[in-house]
Amino acid sequence: MKLSNRLNKFPEYIFSVLDKKVLDVEKKNGRKVLSFGAGSPDFPPNKILIKKLQEFIAEPDAHMYPGYGAIPELTAAIKFWYKERFAVNLDDDELFPLFGAKDGVSHLTLALLDDGDEFLLPDPGYPGFSGPALMIGAKPVFYNLLEKNDFKIDVKELEKKVSKRTRFIWVNFPANPTGQVATVKELEKIVDFARRHHIWLVYDNAYSEVTFGGFVAPSILQIKGAKDVCVEIGSFSKMFSFAGFRMGWIAGNRRLIAALAKVKSQVDSGMTKAFQKLGAYALTNFDADWHRKMIASYEKRRDIIVYNLKKIGLEAKKTEGSLYLWVRIPDGYKDSGKYSMDLLEKRQILLVPGTAYGKNGKRFVRVSICVNVDNIKEYFY
Repeated sequence: MKLSNRLNKFPEYIFSVLDKKVLDVEKKNGRKVLSFGAGSPDFPPNKILIKKLQEFIAEPDAHMYPGYGAIPELTAAIKFWYKERFAVNLDDDELFPLFGAKDGVSHLTLALLDDGDEFLLPDPGYPGFSGPALMIGAKPVFYNLLEKNDFKIDVKELEKKVSKRTRFIWVNFPANPTGQVATVKELEKIVDFARRHHIWLVYDNAYSEVTFGGFVAPSILQIKGAKDVCVEIGSFSKMFSFAGFRMGWIAGNRRLIAALAKVKSQVDSGMTKAFQKLGAYALTNFDADWHRKMIASYEKRRDIIVYNLKKIGLEAKKTEGSLYLWVRIPDGYKDSGKYSMDLLEKRQILLVPGTAYGKNGKRFVRVSICVNVDNIKEYFY
């Protein structure tokens, strides 16, 4: 009996591979691995929101199919959030709920790409941008985010990479894995590029509410005319510590959102009504005090992790956004894969090899700051 040839077109997801390796090392050494791997927001969710979720689940119709698209409460709440947070007005058909940001990342490829089409994406960049497209025979064309350019986009390079086969470009700030941020002025250049070349721009803004040092992340939809070519993906996971609830949204160009909605009508039956109501309540009753405590927790841990990385010869810089540090490996190592595995075996510390995010990650590792650091000295000293 045969399996699909499609399975040969893409690799196993990096964290699936690393989870198996961690289990092997723990079994071999009899010691728990200190993992700086997946960026799973671990700051406890607001107790008020958890109580509201319990109420919503207990409602008489909570177990029923929710229907396709957003319920009225969530539609109103996302529109409210964009107006209050970004001064952006949305119409009802310019937004759609997602099962987390990754849902939009994966299923947008089915709405945008055909076999042989090209799309632009960052290197280093989130692996989820490329995997689903490889499944359907599309061709990723990588643009470089380099240390010499402060891990920012070079529009001149984009001009050389775009072709008649290019259908869209992925852009992600605050960025995974580099932690770099972008201003409205910087994003305006990318929107202008997309408009001039008549391609879509998909902006992954999942970390917009995880920033440090006074930086406030913008929405790409703030840019005049952006909705002509752009959609933006947002996430409840990072904003409210709801990662396991799988909640997100997409907003922007109504034509592209309608295309995604058509795809999703075939692959799921809509977001659970209780979670939609939770998202609506969270957005319209934003607890700034709880949010400040969450950011303070991540910032404190970021600083502790940076200090301890120096103890083992790594020079980490404090990032302004996201949940990650992008750290250059020691000169004695040729690539980050070897360095990461040696560190895992010798110290039971897991840092993600930068090669998981592209060829430009050969000299880097990604370090999550969503880590309990209470016992960090046991591993670094």
